[in-house]
Amino acid sequence: MKRFLIILLLLFSSNTFSQNKDPFLLTINDFDIKLKEKIGVAQLVDVRTTEEYLRGHLKKSANLNFNDDNFEDLVKVKLDKNRPVFVYCFSGRRSADAATFLRDLGFKEVYDMAGGFAKWTSSSKPYASDNITTQPIAAFTIENLDQIVKTNDLVLIDFYAEWCGPCKKMTPILNKIADENKDIILLKIDAEKSDNIALTFKVEEIPTYVIIKKGKQVWRAVGEMDEAEMREILRKMK
Repeated sequence: MKRFLIILLLLFSSNTFSQNKDPFLLTINDFDIKLKEKIGVAQLVDVRTTEEYLRGHLKKSANLNFNDDNFEDLVKVKLDKNRPVFVYCFSGRRSADAATFLRDLGFKEVYDMAGGFAKWTSSSKPYASDNITTQPIAAFTIENLDQIVKTNDLVLIDFYAEWCGPCKKMTPILNKIADENKDIILLKIDAEKSDNIALTFKVEEIPTYVIIKKGKQVWRAVGEMDEAEMREILRKMK
C-alpha cells in the first residue's frame, strides 16, 4: 500500500464493556466462557449477512440474518425457546437489537456478545471461514483509531457503504489525493459494518467525510464532491 490506509474500523472499547451491568451482555471472554458452560444446549447465532458469515464466523454458529424479512419465521423454526441463545454480529449493534427481539418473542435466556465478531477477531479468538481463499481478518478497535489520529496531523475519514454509488465514484479520487499527499492519512470506514464508529461520528448520510487536524474535527461534508473541491479543502487545512 502506498501513502494511504484503507481500514475497516470497528467500535466498542473494552472499558465500555466493563462498566455494563447487564448480565446478558457479555464481554468476548465471558461470552466464550458462558458458551462453553452451556455446551450441548447452547444455540449460537450469527445475525449478520450471509456474505459476512462466509468470510468468517464463530465455529458451530448458525447464520440467521437479522435484517432479513423472514427472520422471525426462521427463528420460530430453528430455535428452541427453552434453550439458551447466544447472539453476535459484527460490532454489537445488530446483535443487541436481535437479542431484544428474541426476548420479545419469549426467549428467556439470550446472551449478547459485546463488541461482536470485530472484537472477537481483534483479540485473536479462533474462527471458521467458508471462503475458498481465506484472508486474515484484521480488526481495529477505537483505540487504534485514536492512536492514528493522535500520531498524524491530518486525517481524512471517508464513511462509505459497499452499495453506495457516489461512494464508488469518490474512491479513486480520494485514493489519488491521499497517494499524492504524504501528509494526509485516509481512513475508509464502512458505515454499516462499523456502525458504532459511524454512530460516534453522527453519520446519517453516506458518503460522509470528516477531517481531523491535530486530534480535532475541523470539517465535515456529505455527498459526492469533485476532485478540485476536495483538493482545495485539504489544501486550506494544511
